[in-house]
Order: sequence, then structure tokens, then C-alpha cells
Amino acid sequence: MFFLAKYGTQTAFRFPMIKRAVQDFAVSADWTPATGDTKISKNGGDVANSSNNPAIVGGTGAALWTLTLTATELEAAEIVVQIVDSATKAVEDQCLVIYTYGNASAKVVEDWSDLDQLFDQTVEGSVTMVQALRLLLSALTGKSSGGGTATLVFRDIGDTKNRISVTVDSSGNRTAVGTRDGS
Repeated sequence: MFFLAKYGTQTAFRFPMIKRAVQDFAVSADWTPATGDTKISKNGGDVANSSNNPAIVGGTGAALWTLTLTATELEAAEIVVQIVDSATKAVEDQCLVIYTYGNASAKVVEDWSDLDQLFDQTVEGSVTMVQALRLLLSALTGKSSGGGTATLVFRDIGDTKNRISVTVDSSGNRTAVGTRDGS
């Protein structure tokens, strides 16, 4: 299983465990995790016991398990968790792969937990992602005027302002962009 988690931030991961040699999910009566059943490897390093063991998620008929990894355990670009029942095999082995984000040492440097930060990223020149989306919506779905003339104008989808105005030649090719308003 694959997960994303913020670098260096304690996180709980939820997943099913399969009973050994059957196709049913394991419940608390099927397996009691022991120290050594859950190990982690950070960035391809040696495996070590995790700080916590999996626990059953509460509720009637629960067949989901949760594992909380500490902030320190999530200080790596890639964390691989192996869950192997060390006693008589009650559950199938499980592997969780976790990629981190939001830190220079993470797999993904950008902080995806703050969407404003993501959408404020510059796409080209000084145009942000949000501004680019507004311009694209205007050009693709907004009203336009000036067809057949030297100036084409594209409105925002709310029809409240001109987002793009361009000068075109007799063949309709853009020769200049006058307005590019993504605000």
C-alpha cells in the first residue's frame, strides 16, 4: 500500500490486514501485534522496530487497523513499513510505502498540506497557478467578442471583466497580447 505523509509530522495510517491463508480481513480476535512485528526502513536503510504497533480501529465489526508513526519516524523521503507476524502466522505479511512531502529532505519538497501555497506557485513569469487557471477558463469557456476584427476579447466566466485581449492579423493569428488579467 502507498501513502503520503507530511515530513516530520506524527501521522496515523489506516489499512486492512488479511487473515493468514483466507481472504477475510483480520479483526482483533484474529491477531495481537507484538513487539518486532512492525519494522520500518527509512530511505532504504536497515529495518528497525517501529515505536508503535498496529491497533484495531474501534467500532462494532471493525476490520481496519491503524499504525501511528512518530514525527522522527517520518523524517525521511521514503519510509517502508513491513508488518510480519512473528508468532504463529495469524495474518498475511503487509508492506506500507510512505512518501513524504513538505520539507527539503522529503520526497516532494512542496508542502501539499497548504493548498494556498501550492496554487500561489509561479507557473511562468509572474503568473501564479490560480491566475493561469483563470486565464485558461476565460479563453476556453468565457464569452468572446471581436471575431472577424483585429482585436479579440475573452471575458471571465462570470462575465464581469475582460481577462484577455489580443490583436490578430487577417488570418486570425495572435500578433500581440494587450490584456492578460488573471487577478
